[in-house]
Amino acid sequence: MNLQAYYGIYYMMGFVLHVQEMDGLLVAAVPGVPAGYEIILTPQSNDTFVMHGGPLDNAPLTFTRNPAGEITGATVAHFDFTKISSEKAATLPISERYPGPDFTLTPEKETAFQHLLDTITTAPTGAWIPYDLPYPKHEFIQYLMARDLFIFHGSNKQDIETFVPIRTSVELYDKRGIGNLPAIYGTHDGLWAMFFAIVNRGQLRGSIRNGVTYFHNRTGAQLPIYNFSINQEQLPEKPWTEGALYFFPREKFERQRFTETNYANEWACTEAIPPLAKLHLHPEDFPFLEQIGGHDDSALEKAGKLSHAVRQITLTATLNGDQFTLTVPHTPENLQLLTEFQEVQQTFIPAATISITPAETSLLFTVQNLPPAYQHVYAETYKDLLSA
Repeated sequence: MNLQAYYGIYYMMGFVLHVQEMDGLLVAAVPGVPAGYEIILTPQSNDTFVMHGGPLDNAPLTFTRNPAGEITGATVAHFDFTKISSEKAATLPISERYPGPDFTLTPEKETAFQHLLDTITTAPTGAWIPYDLPYPKHEFIQYLMARDLFIFHGSNKQDIETFVPIRTSVELYDKRGIGNLPAIYGTHDGLWAMFFAIVNRGQLRGSIRNGVTYFHNRTGAQLPIYNFSINQEQLPEKPWTEGALYFFPREKFERQRFTETNYANEWACTEAIPPLAKLHLHPEDFPFLEQIGGHDDSALEKAGKLSHAVRQITLTATLNGDQFTLTVPHTPENLQLLTEFQEVQQTFIPAATISITPAETSLLFTVQNLPPAYQHVYAETYKDLLSA
């Protein structure tokens, strides 16, 4: 097999794979991930390899070709990467990725942290954790993460007594169908959850990008890698705030999956649930505060403008379960507007089926298989027409 045919840079929304040969093996290196933690690609069949050592361990990666037989990209589960030149890569936004902070558990820390943990487990009332230790809060969180007891959820809201499974924000580009459920979301990785507590959601415009992925070296050692990003135009504003990190019992949550054999790092609970405890956070408590990057949200801003323009000309609207329909007057200008809106919406909601049906005096715009979170968005945007 000619491995050199697969060499190159593969890109998807700020995530980069550098495919190259190393020690006779085809590997995919991710910028920000230390040497030794490359993803090993083992040949399975023509253009298909099995990934070992990355966040989608044992999942197939298939390289894609154009009609001329040239490699143009790669597909992993629901993720589509595009092969790009090094010159193109230099112009694209790359999500910087960082290993977690160093943490050494001394006997003194263990005693102090265990005492705090005991206060949570003996009186799980949802109260504030009385944290007055001389150690960074992220070290206490890492200590708890290693115990596999809790699911963590970060929020600017510090007075939530009971969480209910309502999804009011949306996950863009969600092909998996798991990111926009009517559920309470959390994660076993408390460092990741801290981000949602300290980034000021009320001040932000556009989207946020964030996550944790796990890589393994050839001895099996695991390394978490984090990324955090907001609208690049707002970075100078430092839109940070105080917040709360909520703790929940893990048994109430179900871990989501990327594939049948690969787990995501999000967990979901579909019933109302009170937190066991909460930890107050200042922005400075977040160990990645200085590593929060910026990304280009111009596409999302365009989507917002198109959505507003469509709303202004809408005559009727209906929402039945996962199907939304609106009508607008049939004019060439409105058809052009709906066509642009369709293209943008299809990008952000890839699991949906979107169509435009011309009638004599009107244009019918239909969205089927609408995820629950988007149902909420459409219901709010068109609530006056839906109730008419």
